[in-house]
Amino acid sequence: MRPAIAAAVSAFLMLGGLSMVAEAQQRTQYLIRLLSSSDAFRVRAQAAISLGRVEANEEIVSALGRALDDEHPAVRTAAASSLERLSDPSALAALRSHASDRAPAARRAIRRAIGALERLARTRPREAEPERGGSGNARFYVGVGEPAAKRGASVSRDALRRARDFLAQQVGSLPDVEVAPASESNAVARRVIQSRRLTGYYLDSSVVSIEQTAAGTRVVVSVIVGTYPGRDMRAILQGAATVPGGGGDEAIQAGIEGALRGAIRRLTQAMEASANR
Repeated sequence: MRPAIAAAVSAFLMLGGLSMVAEAQQRTQYLIRLLSSSDAFRVRAQAAISLGRVEANEEIVSALGRALDDEHPAVRTAAASSLERLSDPSALAALRSHASDRAPAARRAIRRAIGALERLARTRPREAEPERGGSGNARFYVGVGEPAAKRGASVSRDALRRARDFLAQQVGSLPDVEVAPASESNAVARRVIQSRRLTGYYLDSSVVSIEQTAAGTRVVVSVIVGTYPGRDMRAILQGAATVPGGGGDEAIQAGIEGALRGAIRRLTQAMEASANR
């Protein structure tokens, strides 16, 4: 690929990644505003439900916790259900303080959430073991999400799971890095990072494109480096790989792994630069 074209493609991918992150953040802020300020209880309840379907962070959990004081029981019920779905035990204090809600439906939802999060709080600390590394000298604690496939990039769910495992293995082999468990909650991550004085990052990756060329199957990926557990974007890394042969599953898997390997070559530098800001 010519340098000018490569630069244009890189800029396009970066803008696309920035756009996706910005849109997700804007939507979350919009839902939080609706939850706290809409005059229609149905709108507030739907906002609470929608917040339960995104990645949990402190702001979302706090907003849903405040919604447990909403005047309408449908909103309180939706907030409790979303707190249960987000699986963040840091919500327990707010839920416990509302365990005697006057509305039966809200009370049941709150108590159900308390039970689920208490069970989670008992088991999650035992899960907080690194997938790789663990030498005790780590500086970076890195969560790795399962890659997504952008529209037009046909990738099976199994291939994406395998790609996540591959990426976690590659990241875990880097110096000064521990990889967080796949099922770790934000609350547990926060405790691990604070108690060990680590710097947390999270990798959200996506398969941008898969195409057949004269040289074989070409795969392009994008990796967004965000804070952990807050998920605020810090950098975008791109990688591409071409493997010989047709577009079969094996070629696609090899292409994804090669592209991911290329993308994270600059991961350490990106984390260092962010940590030194």
